[in-house]
Amino acid sequence: MASSFGLLLRRGLSTSALRCDMVRTPIPTFGLTGCYAQALYSASVKSKTKENVAKDLVTIGGMFQSQKVADFMNDPFIKSDIKLGLLKEVATKAGMSNTSVNFFGVLAENNRLDLISDVTDIFARLMSAEKGEIPATVTTAQALDAKQKKEVETALAKFVNKNEKIILTEKVDPSLLGGMVVNIGDKFTDMKYIDMSTSSKIKTYLELIKQPV
Repeated sequence: MASSFGLLLRRGLSTSALRCDMVRTPIPTFGLTGCYAQALYSASVKSKTKENVAKDLVTIGGMFQSQKVADFMNDPFIKSDIKLGLLKEVATKAGMSNTSVNFFGVLAENNRLDLISDVTDIFARLMSAEKGEIPATVTTAQALDAKQKKEVETALAKFVNKNEKIILTEKVDPSLLGGMVVNIGDKFTDMKYIDMSTSSKIKTYLELIKQPV
């Protein structure tokens, strides 16, 4: 693939000097997938296509939900130009940006189309971080009612800066018995973990009882 984006991405994965020329992401990214996401983010910022790229990733990610499509695209014995041809056809019909098409081409060329799902997740998190959104998960023994949810959101807001906003996800785990477990942040940020569940307290008490006098 001869596109400038492809060259930037390939070199960016191995050349620290070129990575310095990339647009800084709002939160750090790690590993190979993080490198791809960072290069895509940088290219989309420079081409002013961030919103379009985010939508394009979701569209392609939806395609990969089909096992037949996923198997075809991840098959190392199928030539990358055949995969890219199919992707370009879909991209053209969907009106995708050139930045997205070039990125898919680089993944196809490097037999890394299996990374699309993870790159989509990271890219979405980068977009969210730009808005000051901080993910938080609250796990309780029973579902929270509207009042309880509001109280939790108010309490969690004290853990973040004034220009940041908590995006709450609720989970139910009956094994907690009571109380709640809170996770603030994600694998891309400094995560805070707070365990206020009854089962956690019981476990602590049991460990104390087992200790020799």
